[in-house]
Parts: sequence; C-alpha cells; structure tokens
Amino acid sequence: MTTTPLQNTSAQEEQAVKFFREIKNDLGANSTQKIVKLVRAVLSQLRKSLSHDQASLFIKKMPSIFQLLFVTNWRYEEKANTIEHLDELVESLYHQDKQSSGALFSSEVDALNSVIVVLRKLDKFFGIIGLNVLHYPLTQELKQAAVEDAA
Repeated sequence: MTTTPLQNTSAQEEQAVKFFREIKNDLGANSTQKIVKLVRAVLSQLRKSLSHDQASLFIKKMPSIFQLLFVTNWRYEEKANTIEHLDELVESLYHQDKQSSGALFSSEVDALNSVIVVLRKLDKFFGIIGLNVLHYPLTQELKQAAVEDAA
C-alpha cells in the first residue's frame, strides 16, 4: 500500500505532537510554546556545531516542522561552534538564554535536564545518535545519561 503525501503529512504531524507532548510531560512544563522554543534552541546550537554536509545529513532525517526549527535564523556563513561535550552544549544554551530573554531555563541544572530530555527524544524519534554527525564524546555522554536514567 502506497502512502499519499497527505497521509505522510498527517503521520508527521502526529509524530510531532507526540514528540512535544513527551518532552512537555518529562519536564513538567505548562507551555507547549516554551517546549517548541527549547527544541528550536537545542537544534540551533547543534546546527552551529555541524559542518554543512553534516547539517544536510541531519536535516534529511527530520520531518518538515523540525527542519523549520533547525534552519530558523541560520546564516549560511555563520561560524562553526565546536561542541564536543554535553556540558559545552548546555553552557552555550544557558548563556544564550540569559543574554536574550532568560525564559527557557531557571538554572544550569534545569538547562542540563532540559537538554538531555530534548536530545534523548530527538534520538528516540529520529535516531540522531546513529547519524554519526555529533561528536563522539557527546554521543557517549547521551548514552551514559540514558543508562543512568534506566538504573
């Protein structure tokens, strides 16, 4: 049975709703809008750490709504920001949030928890770790966080 573009879009919408709902529930958040901003911030920071080829591979794995979040405010010539470890990603996001509105995170611990939840959901739904575009130490730290949560 062949799926039509409309069926595919509907399935992507359902997947996106489930993705955002799971993050909202895991973080105990009140606002879906805040969760969308959080996911956009994480995707943006990841994008800044990837080469153009890696970003292209990464984006092809995601449904259209996530592609839009990934490319929001992307300047093609922006300087790459190497992020090899989870703490570098969290610190970068936390400081960016504090320089702008300060609305996403209440503390660095909150930022760490939020980033881990978002990255784990991105992997669950889209298999980002298996793409081999994230730096090895970061993927290992995400796998370790998953093991610690399961224990």
